[in-house]
Amino acid sequence: MQHEQHDLHGTGAAEHEVYDMEPVADDIWAAVTNVPCPVKDCGQTVVWYEANYGPGYRVCARVTGNGSFGQATIRHHFQARFRNSRAPTLIRHECCERGVPNE
Repeated sequence: MQHEQHDLHGTGAAEHEVYDMEPVADDIWAAVTNVPCPVKDCGQTVVWYEANYGPGYRVCARVTGNGSFGQATIRHHFQARFRNSRAPTLIRHECCERGVPNE
């Protein structure tokens, strides 16, 4: 994890945590979808969450056996970016987060 300046909300650049993700051959989106959350000690899964947010938006949530997740389990918010096809990253939206109780 590193810190970089990004303007994620159109209000000016701010420092955000950036996580380099492991590339997946022939599928750039597989590196940032249905993978373990990169935030230390989180233990949830990064899932697709583009509806109403835009391309590349992801959240981590507690995924059930059938692949679904409850809105109440969403913990971290991310924007997926690609420096190139071999360098996927997740930029964390810390401002949009809230704590989720452990079960």
